[in-house]
Amino acid sequence: MAQTRIVGCPNCGLVQRAPAASGSAVLCRRCSSPLEVERWRDTGVALAFAAGTLLLLIPATFEPFLMTTALGASRTSVLPSSAAFLWREGWSLLSAAVMLFTIVFPALRFAALCAVLGALRLGRKPRWLATGFRCANALETWAMLDVFLLASVIAYLRLADSISVRVEIGGACFLGAALLSLLTRAALDEERVWRLIAPGIASANGFDALLCPGCRLALSRGAAASHCPRCGSAVHPPTEGSVVASIALLVAAALLYFPANAYPMATIPMNLTPTPYTVLGGIIDLAEAHFLGLAALVFTASFAIPLLKMIGMTWCNASVLSGSRRRLIAKTRVYRWLDEIGRWSMVDPFTIACTVPLVHYNGLIDGRADAAATPFAAVVILTTLSVKVFDPRLLWNGRERPA
Repeated sequence: MAQTRIVGCPNCGLVQRAPAASGSAVLCRRCSSPLEVERWRDTGVALAFAAGTLLLLIPATFEPFLMTTALGASRTSVLPSSAAFLWREGWSLLSAAVMLFTIVFPALRFAALCAVLGALRLGRKPRWLATGFRCANALETWAMLDVFLLASVIAYLRLADSISVRVEIGGACFLGAALLSLLTRAALDEERVWRLIAPGIASANGFDALLCPGCRLALSRGAAASHCPRCGSAVHPPTEGSVVASIALLVAAALLYFPANAYPMATIPMNLTPTPYTVLGGIIDLAEAHFLGLAALVFTASFAIPLLKMIGMTWCNASVLSGSRRRLIAKTRVYRWLDEIGRWSMVDPFTIACTVPLVHYNGLIDGRADAAATPFAAVVILTTLSVKVFDPRLLWNGRERPA
């Protein structure tokens, strides 16, 4: 008989058997969620990519990022100057989001990954290993190097239409760091790392076991401990309290959605004229400049995704409250999709952060954040939190398990 192991699905809570070494994707038998994708993933490769990302973040943070030239003068930005400029102008929430999502959280995530994977590579297991890896995984959504890279490209194209723009050494290093961060995620086998951290702890073999939200270890419902013995996360059955929190965050986001789209996001110099633009106005400007692919991408990230997140999460929450048994696999797929792509809606606030420090010349060439910038960033953060606090296992509570 082929060797098997116990795995759990974080989306429907089903504990099931899977091949010990399949070399391919392992899908949940009930909701079809991917549980593991082993193929080429390797902890040594992930360590190399994470270390490269961390090293490149140093010059990316402190070296000149972009430089503009107009009217015989020049302006140069560094990565922290975006947050600093917004803070001085009174946009404290937007400034904090830029600082945390592009500098603080990426540095913490990749420093933690390097420490954990490096310790495992050296055969050492200090007490902080599980906590460090759990924190690194928790920061994955909020370390937005790739989103800020896309925002930088949009800012470059918008500015280059009016003034001279040049990518400096910090910008080039940031490009490398963002690409390596994506490769780190692709190469990292989280389940293998957890097995290396605590090889003596095995999953419970009862199919009514509870799943740890931090490391997906299956634990017996009768266990006295309320915390996972492998990663320390609190382990509990799914409760409808997560639905209440998710709905509250959705309502707050819905209240801010209209001002976020009705008022101008920023004012930037277009053809040497300070021009305010809304979310849809910025998309139209890109289309008129013949950047049709980029316009479609921004439309999807900045306009469609926040709206779809609110609609999708309303569907999932309503399903739990009504006890609906219909289209559970479709709802689970929608939840996974929203959890994966929701962070990309930050592209417009990041574009503002990239642009405004570079265009303070005079009355004609000037830029600033406008009224919609803060509510738009708040909508993105609130909808992302709404997805994170929702427990998708509630969709499947009481549903019969497959044979």
